[in-house]
Amino acid sequence: MPLPKDSFKCRAEYALFSGLIGLIKRLPRRALGPARKVLVFFLKKGSPRHSRLISRNLALAFPDAAPAWRDDLKQRIYGHFGGMFMEIARVFARRDTTAVLERSRVEHIEFLQRALEKKRGVIVFSAHFGNWEWIPLLLRDRLGRDIHSIARPMDNPRIESRVREFREAMGSRIIYKQGSLRTILKRLAANEIVYLLIDQNTVPREGVFVDFFASKATAVTTVSQLYLKKQIPVVPVFLHYEGGEIVLDVQPEIDHPFASADPAALSELTQRLTARIEEQVRKFPEQWFWFHDRWKTRPQGDAP
Repeated sequence: MPLPKDSFKCRAEYALFSGLIGLIKRLPRRALGPARKVLVFFLKKGSPRHSRLISRNLALAFPDAAPAWRDDLKQRIYGHFGGMFMEIARVFARRDTTAVLERSRVEHIEFLQRALEKKRGVIVFSAHFGNWEWIPLLLRDRLGRDIHSIARPMDNPRIESRVREFREAMGSRIIYKQGSLRTILKRLAANEIVYLLIDQNTVPREGVFVDFFASKATAVTTVSQLYLKKQIPVVPVFLHYEGGEIVLDVQPEIDHPFASADPAALSELTQRLTARIEEQVRKFPEQWFWFHDRWKTRPQGDAP
């Protein structure tokens, strides 16, 4: 799809982006820890709005938790994403995935291999959790095939070009979200893997309401529709950190009745997929992207 037009603002942002990547590329490894702390400081102070949003999201998700517990979790969220950004930026700058692959463990890749044996293609779904950017990298490393990732282009075309180039070097073949259905179906017909993240807010016409941490939230239905209408195998995959180790957990293929004629089936299956995401977030709450306004869209009649 066409990218936004270039502008002075885009060029200035790109110059800042390139300078930051160049700096990180030259940093010795021993300096990464202090650099991460500086980054976390600026994340906290640079966007008070996101700080308030994280606090509000945590209060909504964990209403019975002590305020001190939620405050500690908030600090761990900043620490996780500061470290994640530094790791991505380091790999981006040096184009060297050795350090990531050497400390990665993939569990139960056989679930995905069995799904591919059906020759219908496979939908892999996940969430903005752990480090979702490494999922195509690890799957390609284990399976020897590229992963087709659904993405929205960035507003800055210069940065988008660099980021797309990086993602494709990591094993993704990018399919831009708008008007993507035909391309997705082609890739699935060729028995390829399509990778989607399904945990962000959407408008009601593009999703259904589900329970997420006991509160209503909208969820996209693309995965559910392809499963129910086309009988495409669906495999949940989540990546998280355990200390210094990166763990990619491939879960069993979704088993749900094919009832595309039942209007309730779409909501039921989307709820099941959302429950899988919530299960992972509850295990490692500091590793989910709480910066997003997940509960923004409300059911008709609810207070915003």
